[in-house]
Order: sequence, then structure tokens, then C-alpha cells
Amino acid sequence: MLFKSDASRNSRGWLYVLLLVITGAVVLLTWKLKEPAKPEAITAVNLEVPGVQYLLHQGETGRRTRITLPDSSVVILNSASTLRVPVNYAPSNRAVILDGDAFFDVKPGKDSFTVTSHILRAAVLGTSFRMRGFSSQQGATFYQLTGTCRIGKSYHSATDNQPEILERGQMVLANKEIDLMEKETYHPEELEAWLSDTLRIKDATPMAVSRILEEWFGVEVEMRGDASKSRTITEAAFYNATLDDVLSNLSSQQDFKYKINKNKVLLIF
Repeated sequence: MLFKSDASRNSRGWLYVLLLVITGAVVLLTWKLKEPAKPEAITAVNLEVPGVQYLLHQGETGRRTRITLPDSSVVILNSASTLRVPVNYAPSNRAVILDGDAFFDVKPGKDSFTVTSHILRAAVLGTSFRMRGFSSQQGATFYQLTGTCRIGKSYHSATDNQPEILERGQMVLANKEIDLMEKETYHPEELEAWLSDTLRIKDATPMAVSRILEEWFGVEVEMRGDASKSRTITEAAFYNATLDDVLSNLSSQQDFKYKINKNKVLLIF
């Protein structure tokens, strides 16, 4: 009877382990290669057309900025947002780039007006709408107020590049991280109230207040501490108020401190 040495058995054991490691690595690599590619990160800067110079309009934190374009179209730029307008903006070249939140009242023209964010691109002839899309966020929204609009993703999607046609009362919700764009409905009266710059808060807890501020001023609100003991705002109205004006008033009623940094707001309870 022949017996194999311990060295021979150990050698075969190590070879078996090595084969398992290699097989596992191949399986992992194959799985990684099959994962769907995530959309490339896009910022407002790399949405610029090469060779085109842009004027940069910046919205002041907590305030709205009114901009009149060369074709008399009007843009209301919300807090901490930016709008890039070509220096050679003309009736045949009405294309702007948005990073943030803005309302557009576009004058009718022979050629379409386009606004592009890192997630959405809208094309209209003469209409009004609101678009929100910060390059620091994965989500974007679009609200059609008057007229019609053709809207789609501003990046190439691996799943769906079909644009939508929107009319009054229709909106789009988009999320780049999961590569999704959905057509929904909303109440146009809410956008019209926003345009009147009359903010009304009624029966709102701190959580509800934070959501109202996010929608009204186009900011991100983070809450820290215990807000459960803070009282509900029964009713409050603010006319042409800045974000600081509103927070200063609410902070004394709901007992919190706040910090504003660009388009981010921190509420400390």
C-alpha cells in the first residue's frame, strides 16, 4: 500500500483553495459587468455648448430674482439657483441652462425655447412652467401652468428616452439615480399662489413646515433634535417674505434655531 506524504496532501489542499478563490473572483467580475451602468454625473457647467459664452445669473439665498431675457421672456429664479443664458441669445437660439428652481413665462416665438437641467430638458414655443433640478440632487420636478410642453431626460437613458407632452395641471417627477421619469397631475392653483408670493401656512407641524419651505423656496431642509413638543402653526401668512423672514417668525413659535447655507436649511429643536 502506498501512502502520500503530508506535503503532497497540503499542496493539493492549497491548490483547491486557490481554484475556489479564482472561481469566486470570476463570478464576482461577471456579476459586476452585468450590473446596469449608472448615468454619468452631469453638472450645469458641462451642459454648456462648446464655443458658446454664457451670462451667469445667480439667485440670492432665500429670495427670488426676476430676470427678463432679450426676447422679453421672464424668469423668476428661486433661492440659490443659477441660470446660464448664451451671450448670443436670439430668437433662433433660445436655449438656457438651469441649476436650481425657476419659473419661466416664455414669449411665443417662431423657434422653440429650451431649458436644460442635469436631469430634464423642456422645449416650448410660448408657455409658462416651473422647473426644479439642482445638480446636487438626484430628483427633479416640472410643473406645466399654461400652454403645452415637450419634456424628456437630458441624459441618455439605458431604459427609456421617450419624452412626454404636458398640458396645464400636468407635471413630471424624475429621479436620475433610479433612471425614472413619471407623468403626474397637480393643482395649478398651488403654482399660481406661489407666483403671487403669498405664503400661507395652516395647521402645520414642524415636519409639514419643513416640506412647505422646501417647495416654496426651493431649498433642502434638515431637522435635528426633538420636534415632537413643538406646537402646530394654526395659521400664518407671509407676503413677499424672504426665507430668513419666514424662519425668524416661525422659530419663535415652534422653538427652534436655524442656519441657512446656500440652498440648505438646518432646523435645530
